[in-house]
Amino acid sequence: MKNFLKFIVGLVLAFALIAGAVLVLVAAYQYKPENLVKINIPDPWKKAPQIKKNQEYSLLSWSIGYGSRNQNTDNFLEGGRGIRGKSRQTVSNNLEGIYAQIEKHAPDLILLQAVDHNSKRSYYYEQDVILGEALGTGIYTPNHKGFLPKPWPLSGRTDAGLASFCPFEVTSAVRHQLPNNYSWPARMYSMKHCLQIMRLPLENDDSELVVINLDLKRYDDNSKSQIKQLDLLYESLKSEQDRGNYVIAGGDYGQSLLPFSQLKYKSSNPHWEPALLDRAAIPEGFQLVYGDPDIPTSRLNHMPYNSSSPEIIHFLTDGFIVSSGVKIVSAESFDLEFEYSDHNPLQLIFSLE
Repeated sequence: MKNFLKFIVGLVLAFALIAGAVLVLVAAYQYKPENLVKINIPDPWKKAPQIKKNQEYSLLSWSIGYGSRNQNTDNFLEGGRGIRGKSRQTVSNNLEGIYAQIEKHAPDLILLQAVDHNSKRSYYYEQDVILGEALGTGIYTPNHKGFLPKPWPLSGRTDAGLASFCPFEVTSAVRHQLPNNYSWPARMYSMKHCLQIMRLPLENDDSELVVINLDLKRYDDNSKSQIKQLDLLYESLKSEQDRGNYVIAGGDYGQSLLPFSQLKYKSSNPHWEPALLDRAAIPEGFQLVYGDPDIPTSRLNHMPYNSSSPEIIHFLTDGFIVSSGVKIVSAESFDLEFEYSDHNPLQLIFSLE
């Protein structure tokens, strides 16, 4: 009996030591960004040509799934079991496919979300650097840095965020922290959602094109954080409009852009569902823009993807909010059947009037 008690006590102490060590790692890697962080502007942007009025430009937005997600993966956060990319080669193939698709459409501006930078789950690829070597001058802004203590085996060190690329002059860029309502200890390792805001001066004009790259909160049981994040975004949009600037805010809004009843694919499910974006709350003078709603922009990662399976869940969560004066020529979603990511890319063709 004494030996059994010693075994139990030893087991409890071992678990306590492991838990304590993990907590120390989580605390050591905790990311505490300031509300506003100035982003260094790459030298090529300082001497690049300025964007012009009354000329068509293309902007592609794509959440690339940390380079780790594709048709063959699932994820523990959405009812699956996956934690990281299946292999280093899988991540490499995904990045090659992502670049090939972007090159195919040749956009002028590129907004990428869910980009990993030296993270364990994607085999430590510096994806912003790798893609930047092919896509041109850009910036990377972290929104998730830390040591993830779940599930098992541990996700480990993570550095992920937003990456934007363009060939035009950019005079300033900032990281604007968004509200979150995580409780302790989750707030030590959870995402620090943010806006990546870039200012592009117009040729022979005092106004600017303000481009906002975003990846808003998805998993929110009561939607309070989502509402607060959108409130801050809308305040930024109105402020720029009042200053006479043009604004495009693109990325993953983390909410359904249309009611499920208006979508031809299955979105309702028991694992996770995005809340419905309140279109009435979008500031006056702005419009919500997305591609063909019959083409989903994201999927649920509860199982590997099979387009013919009735269990596959699709969503419409990615799009743009643009200000008046931004003339929309077209908005197109590209149905890649999630070959390289758990999101499909979409492209906006626009001009400034």
